[in-house]
Amino acid sequence: MVRMRYVEFGEIRTSVLGFGCGSVLGRVGRRDSLRAMNVAWDAGVTLFDTARSYGYGEAEGLLGQFLQGKRGQATVVTKFGILPGRPVAWKRLAKPIVRAGLSLLPRARGLVRHRIAGEMSAGHFDVATLRASLEESLQQLRTDYVDVLLMHLPPISVFQQQDLMAELETVVREGKVRRVGVSTDDVATFRGIPDFLTATQFPYPVLSLDRVNWDVRDKGLFVMANHPFGGAALAQQATQRITQMAADARVDPALREKLRGDSRERLAEIVFGGVLADTGAHAVVTSMLQPENLRANLAAMGSERFMAEEMAVVRERVVGSGQ
Repeated sequence: MVRMRYVEFGEIRTSVLGFGCGSVLGRVGRRDSLRAMNVAWDAGVTLFDTARSYGYGEAEGLLGQFLQGKRGQATVVTKFGILPGRPVAWKRLAKPIVRAGLSLLPRARGLVRHRIAGEMSAGHFDVATLRASLEESLQQLRTDYVDVLLMHLPPISVFQQQDLMAELETVVREGKVRRVGVSTDDVATFRGIPDFLTATQFPYPVLSLDRVNWDVRDKGLFVMANHPFGGAALAQQATQRITQMAADARVDPALREKLRGDSRERLAEIVFGGVLADTGAHAVVTSMLQPENLRANLAAMGSERFMAEEMAVVRERVVGSGQ
């Protein structure tokens, strides 16, 4: 039985594990997306992270459909600033074929993501875009408020746009948003962040040797870390190393025993534990649309298998040379 972990931060009470909707109606179709959302919800996941740009602008609509009758129990995070691409008709018809091909050729996923990113329009941070994007998000999500609204990869100069900053405060006063903040992959964005921005999301790939120090414990923010596995290639390499450790006579026998079993689940335990310990994040957002990843992530979140010292040993071996 899965034991979900929850966190309270001000008016927000949510699951520590968040469901990332970045691939919803993009790489993953409607039926499989809804199936994954249902499995996650039944296991106790209440945090759902989406954006106006996800799924060519359609992911919010599907999430809104799913959350009918559940909205009061859910924490909904969405973003503005990157406009969704609008694929022509033949691209819409080709989506199922492309998805089927990606299931057979996982290495092609990066190319597709790059192509989709190129079709989006980034850097739209002005009052008119904020208002239009938020109203569209509320309509698509079938709700009258979102829990967290994030600026989607803004430049640090955005904090100097006084009219936009004032409008963000206004949408909070109006009750359309509970918290506003930034989704960023640039640590410099945190310098001089206005006090009224009280939420943030950033990538923390535990398996990457060049990950940035994102410790934001003392900033008074509701913190979400995303992309914790750093991509399919890193995750696959790490699961192989975990399997090797479990069979290595040089490793402490008690630790080898803990490493045995489902290597995906063990990896998720190590990754989630690392993110939460390193960054002080309140929640970890990750894609859970593939059945095997969904199952492993759900099982791992309630686990207390590894002690801190064991976690450090495993991470050093998995992230390092593997020797």
